[in-house]
Amino acid sequence: MFEVINASKLTEKITFQKQSDEGEWADVLTCFAEITGLSNSEFYVQYAGGNADEVVTVYARYKSALMALIPQTTRIIHGVNTYDVISPPDNVLFKNVEIKFRARRQIS
Repeated sequence: MFEVINASKLTEKITFQKQSDEGEWADVLTCFAEITGLSNSEFYVQYAGGNADEVVTVYARYKSALMALIPQTTRIIHGVNTYDVISPPDNVLFKNVEIKFRARRQIS
């Protein structure tokens, strides 16, 4: 059976960028994604200690180019916000349908 990601959830246009050895950022891929934030309890724990980071989970359609990205040299541009990728790409259930990333934006 052929599986697909629910396209109605992919409402946010994002761009993945990779940093070169010279420190320059270059676009890798622009696509639509689903971005989810912290739940209320996770948000409270995250900010209670004075941590000024916003952590999100980003879901996108499977693309082999995304599987090659390394967290330390990858960021996601979403509108005016820039998120540093903090987890390796997760090929959800190894089905080559959906990729999940965790990303962080420093607020302060």
